[in-house]
Amino acid sequence: MFLLAAGVASLVAFAIVETRVTDPMFRFPLFKIKAFTFGTLSTFLSAIGRGGLMFMLIIWLQGIWLPLHGYSFARTPLWAGIFMLPLTVGFLLSGPLSGYLSDRLGARYFATGGMIG
Repeated sequence: MFLLAAGVASLVAFAIVETRVTDPMFRFPLFKIKAFTFGTLSTFLSAIGRGGLMFMLIIWLQGIWLPLHGYSFARTPLWAGIFMLPLTVGFLLSGPLSGYLSDRLGARYFATGGMIG
């Protein structure tokens, strides 16, 4: 609980400092632009969802699926990592491909489709 409170306090301190310096690292007036605000929010939520998926999938593989399929608990971290490789390769390949396609066809459709599906 202490670390959570320290993180929130650090975030508030960062916002206060950034509004008072002459050349801030982050410009808060950008959030007045709706497209920027909702784009940033959707990117943040997407990253949380992707990170949560990978975290829960690793926990599920190590604690439930692999032991039920004959893997010992001593070897489940290795095999969970091996089972996660296709997901990681998919992320690595889809990044440049979706960037290329969004440059050609427009980013809005891919961003909307990615958040829905």
